[in-house]
Amino acid sequence: MPELPDLEVAKDVLNRRVIGRTIEAVELFDPIVLRRPVAEAFQHELQSRTIQDAQRYGKFLILLFTPPARLYINFMLVGHLAIQPPSDRIMKSTGFRLHLSGNIDLRYYDGRRMGKIYLLLKDEPTSLIPTFDEQGPDALDPALTLDMFRAHIRKFNAQIKRVLKNQGFIAGIGNAYSNEILYEAHINPFRKRSTLTPTEIDALYSATKAVLHNAITTITTRSGDNLHFKIRDFLQVHGKSGQPCPRCKTQLTTVKDGLDFVYYCRKCQV
Repeated sequence: MPELPDLEVAKDVLNRRVIGRTIEAVELFDPIVLRRPVAEAFQHELQSRTIQDAQRYGKFLILLFTPPARLYINFMLVGHLAIQPPSDRIMKSTGFRLHLSGNIDLRYYDGRRMGKIYLLLKDEPTSLIPTFDEQGPDALDPALTLDMFRAHIRKFNAQIKRVLKNQGFIAGIGNAYSNEILYEAHINPFRKRSTLTPTEIDALYSATKAVLHNAITTITTRSGDNLHFKIRDFLQVHGKSGQPCPRCKTQLTTVKDGLDFVYYCRKCQV
């Protein structure tokens, strides 16, 4: 599933490549991914609008248009966007295609059909998007200070990895980056939040900012002007089952937790 760094880089690519382009044609191939409005309205309302800005909040990518409208995309497991020539064939996984001025397409793909797409018109509120308004502050919001982080985390008492993935705590972190953040902070993922010391909470805050910023830098360098999601091979522990810990060389541990896999070092993370 795309997480904050993936979507932050995608946002920047969109802002470089499609801002100011007008939608000349809309084709919706898979109405299942569209949660609001109905298919006919989606195609009619987007036609002839100009892309004004690309933004991100948590795991949502947001396209702003003129005349005013906003497209919210929650990619879920395998959804992704691509900028490509209109002559490229339509794949089975194509959800929709926006043909833009300048003869390029912006296409949405979702082979699992799990993504959720919402088009809001004019002043329609985000309360129309389930759970959107229940999100906590974005993990990279400059307003998320250490003091705010300390106060906010006290409201959550689950295992610390689950707290980090809880979008009601802070928005944008999923399984991969919660593994990385906890490794950076030297914290065992199965500890209850209530067992963390003030020093460990401060370390968790610093690790969150550092890991996400470093990931954005790396993915930006690797992606260039392409919309590549989920470049993960540079991560230190996520997906590295059985490999040596980068710090102490102890074999990394992998534990299945629900639908996710927890990767950590039993020696370094206490």
